[in-house]
Amino acid sequence: MSEDATWMDLTAWTDLPDEIDEDFVSYKGDYDFPHYLSEDKEWVHLQHYKDRIQIFEPFLITELSRFVPYIENNRVQFHALNMPNIIIRKIEIVGFVLSVSEDAKFYYYQVDDGTGNITLCHKKQQFEINAQQQEKGIDIKDDKPGNDTNIKSSEVAEHSKCLPGQSSNLKHKWSTNRETLDRKIKRCNYVHATGYCILDFMLKKKSREKILFEDVLNAKLNILVNNVTCISEHEYNQKLLSWSSRIVRRRYDKNFNKSEIKHS
Repeated sequence: MSEDATWMDLTAWTDLPDEIDEDFVSYKGDYDFPHYLSEDKEWVHLQHYKDRIQIFEPFLITELSRFVPYIENNRVQFHALNMPNIIIRKIEIVGFVLSVSEDAKFYYYQVDDGTGNITLCHKKQQFEINAQQQEKGIDIKDDKPGNDTNIKSSEVAEHSKCLPGQSSNLKHKWSTNRETLDRKIKRCNYVHATGYCILDFMLKKKSREKILFEDVLNAKLNILVNNVTCISEHEYNQKLLSWSSRIVRRRYDKNFNKSEIKHS
């Protein structure tokens, strides 16, 4: 396909490339571009809504590849498959960190949740802001009267004579809260992240007029995160199970409400 191909060329594509055999398709001759995807509306629980709806929800990584990009107000946005009125806004994911890299502006985390993997892009400036806000929050909490971490070292030593186990827990809690603030995401960490879907070329901040067909053709979906934190393996499993059994299932299971009533 020539580089000057347009979106109209894509939607009208009917010629099977020479290097692809007819066995590639399920039915001989049925290889038009639009027929690769289902024409059904993606999410059953919102099929009857015609108004514009903005979505702020957790997702499994495998679901993200089915989002449809479009341009609105000179920005690339995403909607649910065959549901242009369902607009994807801030999303939430969990994952296991496979690799970490960085450049002058971003940290990049390749994460996997067992259903797929994706790259999280975190601005270094945003990382510092988040760390400062969290540290400020802990300082305020620790300064509250009656807080069990608001203890002077001399008092800890005095209490440890009577309650050595408890004083050890207090000191551990105090130090752990502060150590995790400066802890950068590392390989093999479990993470929880919130952010917005982007196409990788968007990090270069190209204007709509400068976006080439080649950019769109080769684009990879990433997530520009505004917050990413380490979580325990237990928290990771707990969130994944909770999301899968309720939020994700509701999107695709036509009998979800019936089963909820049955088990209530």
